Amino acid sequence: MNSNIEASKAQNYQNPIVQPGCVDQAKAVHSPIYAIAGIPQPSEYVTHLDPVFIQHISRHQGQRLCLMTTVGRIEGILAGVAVDHIQINMEDRSLHIRIAQIVYFEGALASYL
Repeated sequence: MNSNIEASKAQNYQNPIVQPGCVDQAKAVHSPIYAIAGIPQPSEYVTHLDPVFIQHISRHQGQRLCLMTTVGRIEGILAGVAVDHIQINMEDRSLHIRIAQIVYFEGALASYL
């Protein structure tokens, strides 16, 4: 049984998150999105950005935290923060949550000075 668990973990390799080319009508400092032939691409990608909230939640990356979203409470380890969503790792899956759907989060004590 342990070999099945190890095999399933080995197959769960995730590619890096591709960030949008523009944020609030300005060029982003992240990697741009490139068009791929044969796949329809959006002509414009717009996301609303809460820079202070993203900065605060980013300080808890790799730590366990609790989120209150518009649909309920979620607990897990903050695995990643992008401009429009975060990734929470749970024991058996990853959740990708839009930042706009987060009401508040609880994490370890941190100083923002």
